[in-house]
Amino acid sequence: MSKTLIFGTALIDALMNVPSIPVSGGNVLGDFLEYQVGGCAINAYSAYRYGGGDGDLFVPVGHGPNADRITAKIKQVGETPHVISGTPDNGWTVATIEPDGERTFIVLPGMEQLMRLAWMNHLDVPSYDYLYLSGFQLTNELVARDVVAMMSRRRSDATLLFDVAARIKTVNTDLLVDLLRSGVVVHCNEVELPQVAEGETFAERVAYLHHLTRQPVIVTLGAKGTYYYASEADQGVVPSEPVHVVNTVGAGDAHCGGMLSGLAQGLSVRDSVALGNRLAGKVCAMRANMLPYGV
Repeated sequence: MSKTLIFGTALIDALMNVPSIPVSGGNVLGDFLEYQVGGCAINAYSAYRYGGGDGDLFVPVGHGPNADRITAKIKQVGETPHVISGTPDNGWTVATIEPDGERTFIVLPGMEQLMRLAWMNHLDVPSYDYLYLSGFQLTNELVARDVVAMMSRRRSDATLLFDVAARIKTVNTDLLVDLLRSGVVVHCNEVELPQVAEGETFAERVAYLHHLTRQPVIVTLGAKGTYYYASEADQGVVPSEPVHVVNTVGAGDAHCGGMLSGLAQGLSVRDSVALGNRLAGKVCAMRANMLPYGV
């Protein structure tokens, strides 16, 4: 089994149902559901382990009620919390869910915006065959530079799955291009693709990313499945099975975790994408934002 590192942050999601997202100045009634531990890395890690992969999780934990919830969850999934001395509480999000399952987030950041290279120095980055990084870890430029510096220590034959994330337009352009040129597998959705790639058409944007990274490009297409491009001879849409959508919170993270699990277990890119589709579908069909590994 290959060695894998899922790297990122964890937050608390305050989930609520809303009939629709209000326009500016508007007002709607929400139905509060619950607080859940979330964040791209821990969601992806749970899917990775659920899919049969064996790997390590690194998310920094601070001090406070949110951090206490996160610590308990990390222990529940069988990992050791990385508590950073002298730091404040972890952040949280307000996650609104519309009747079709679509979600909208308001993020209130916490100690994860203070992440520095010293927090990561203990990580034996060259020992990992597969690594995961979310674009959310690049939205603070000081954090981004340290995270990219840490990831630059990976071996040349290691695979870094880069999940583009919603706020990618706020990332320093030069830093982002340098990361892409270092050879990463880009994972994004249809909305994020034109934000991270040049070109007028879908095909031109995928070609731009593949030319830049020389690695597979993955674009999730919602209910239609996932498009992947590994080479001219190895590309196409991997369809998804129909599911009754309850909540899409965490679905993209689960897709990343499932795909990385497949790659780490020796599956082809296409078969790994299919595994990601299945696990993302499971998350969409339930209220929880992560698959129940370790519960």
